[in-house]
Amino acid sequence: MKKSTENKAIFWDYDLTKMDLKNPTVLVWYLNRKLQFGDLAGLKKADLKKYLPELNINDSLRELLANFLKKYA
Repeated sequence: MKKSTENKAIFWDYDLTKMDLKNPTVLVWYLNRKLQFGDLAGLKKADLKKYLPELNINDSLRELLANFLKKYA
């Protein structure tokens, strides 16, 4: 992921260069934020698969991702 190319409309209130995306709590927050805005750019299937149960997303999106990840991850 290239932090400098992130969608500024999604992360206008955070400095991503200071975020530790290796920290699972921070990564879950990051995934939630990207998915809530419909931005899939740069997301890793392995991260989505691993953290899907923890994500605070609507049920339809969760089901869509689960079905996609079953087939492609």
